[in-house]
Amino acid sequence: MKFLVDLPLGGLAKWLRFCGFDADCRRLGALLPPPAAASFILTRQEALKRLHRPDLVFITASDPESQLQEVWRRLKISPGQIKPLSRCSRCNEPLTPIPREQVQDRVPEHVFHYHDRFYECPRCRRLFWPGSHLPAIIKTLQETLKEP
Repeated sequence: MKFLVDLPLGGLAKWLRFCGFDADCRRLGALLPPPAAASFILTRQEALKRLHRPDLVFITASDPESQLQEVWRRLKISPGQIKPLSRCSRCNEPLTPIPREQVQDRVPEHVFHYHDRFYECPRCRRLFWPGSHLPAIIKTLQETLKEP
């Protein structure tokens, strides 16, 4: 599932990426791309409602976690569709595993000695590992996406 997320919903785009979804975030104007299969446009712009497009999802919630819950509920996303932390939270690229030996000079020494698995964004070269932030992200996703 792919998303085109209006720039003011950047926090939502980040959480969609945490879930493993392709979430391109940019400023939406009057000219939207043609509808694409399994792709949705997320916005809060009331002016776009007049387009009556089936791929437009108007978000009413104000905070990113509630917005994610709204998308989850309205699009009937199943837990099996989520691939947690498989994309770069910054630039949206799928992460690729990188051998531990190749990151030694790129991460703090304590991180290198404590972790075995590392991932890299092929676009921005940012490194990721299952650090102390991971449990907090997973907990927030579980709480946000649980059935009411």
